[in-house]
Amino acid sequence: MRVKYAINLGILTDTSNPLYAEQQLKNALSILDDSYTHSDQSKQKALAYDCLGIIERRRNNYDKALHYYLTALEIKEKAKDSSKIGRSYHNIAMLFRSQGKYDKAISYMKKALVMRRNDSLDYGVSLSNYGHFLYLKKAHDSALIVLDSAKNYFTAPLYLSDVNRYKAKIYRDKKMYKKALELHKKNLVIYKKEEKIERLASTMKDLAYSARKMNQFDKASRYLDSSEVLAAQYGNKSLLGHLYLERYKIQRDQKNYKKALFYYRTYKKYRDSSKTLEQSARFEKLVLEFRFKQESYRDSLQASTEKIELQRVAKTQRSQKRLFAILFFLAVIALVSLFFLYRYKRKIALRNHQKQELETELLNEKVNFLRFKTERLLMDNKMRIDFKKELLDTIKDLQTKDSSSGVIERYQTILVQLKNQITTEKRLDSVSEVNNMSEANFEIELAERFPTLTKSEREICHLMYLNLSLKEIMNVRNATLSSIKSARYRIRKKLDVPKGEELELFIRKLL
Repeated sequence: MRVKYAINLGILTDTSNPLYAEQQLKNALSILDDSYTHSDQSKQKALAYDCLGIIERRRNNYDKALHYYLTALEIKEKAKDSSKIGRSYHNIAMLFRSQGKYDKAISYMKKALVMRRNDSLDYGVSLSNYGHFLYLKKAHDSALIVLDSAKNYFTAPLYLSDVNRYKAKIYRDKKMYKKALELHKKNLVIYKKEEKIERLASTMKDLAYSARKMNQFDKASRYLDSSEVLAAQYGNKSLLGHLYLERYKIQRDQKNYKKALFYYRTYKKYRDSSKTLEQSARFEKLVLEFRFKQESYRDSLQASTEKIELQRVAKTQRSQKRLFAILFFLAVIALVSLFFLYRYKRKIALRNHQKQELETELLNEKVNFLRFKTERLLMDNKMRIDFKKELLDTIKDLQTKDSSSGVIERYQTILVQLKNQITTEKRLDSVSEVNNMSEANFEIELAERFPTLTKSEREICHLMYLNLSLKEIMNVRNATLSSIKSARYRIRKKLDVPKGEELELFIRKLL
């Protein structure tokens, strides 16, 4: 199972990640060589070597690829598996085709045809490629016969499209452009149905070529436009470059040299980006061809004027492009900077807003708690007032009934104390409404201006602001005289009250 999965991974990733595929295939071969004892050992080894050969062929490492193919062929010959041997011959033929060695490619493809005769699909594929090899050898008539024969072995449309494509190339070389157009149109139907976008784009380009050769320049331009849209979808820069080459040729054939120059330069950009030897050679050919056209009109005043105008326009366009590129780059930098600055400021503002909301919410909770506590205290105080009034009335009643001097004295003392207590608690009750209205604002302002004050010290400041005496504050706070005096001393220090000034008066002036 490890061997099968490793080989399958190699097959699935040989195009997208050839290094990983090569590693998996070599891991499979290592297991096969060391401890593999299954009956399909030779079959798996041959498959792994075939896959390695394909990877090296795509890298243009033809000697290494041939070594892998021959190793796989040797294993298959020992196993006497004729269909697999035919596959190896087919691979070797395709390798020689990639090197341009068409004679060797044809000889190996003939061997493949002999071995693959029992499998109609494989035989048809090899026969189709054999016809293509004959076309490359310029044996057009023989190639057409072979390709027509290959069609009999195919039922799948995609395989038929390959035969049509090879035949269209032959008709194009024989200048039978009408037949080539018909075959390309058949392929368009197949590729649209199978949703093969890359092949659609390439076929549109071939249609444009044949239409141009038939002097159908408008039709050729429409085919090129359709091909460009499709090629842009999957980013085929090589095909885009060839499309501009074909546009250049259309304008050249129509003697629109100004447009031809533009398309030629565009093609040059695509050609330079691809950096392949084949494209470089084609580009040099285009350069020579264009220079020849320019020199052929050198003695003509009109051609000279056009040449000067083209050079001036080209120079102006280059300058404008450079300027636009610089301005665009600066604009992008400015926009990015503004975007990040805006994000930063918005983030800071949001953070400050959240912090302020949290602080306000916390302060409101504190104020609400203090208000609740004060209201409760004032309610209790009012109850005590009512009780003491009732008690006072009772004592007065007793005083009128009992004339004993000792009792009267005692009653009078109680009366004085109760009167003082009622006076104090009435004052507390009288400030209830004022306290409810000013408590929240007083606490907030005091906390903002003097953050060093504790919650207890702010509450004592509030009671002094309401003009309560030390004794009254002791009763409200349920604290001793010494603790209230200590708190007043700390408050004077924290508020920085000048010597000789009353603390209560300072607080009222301050707030």
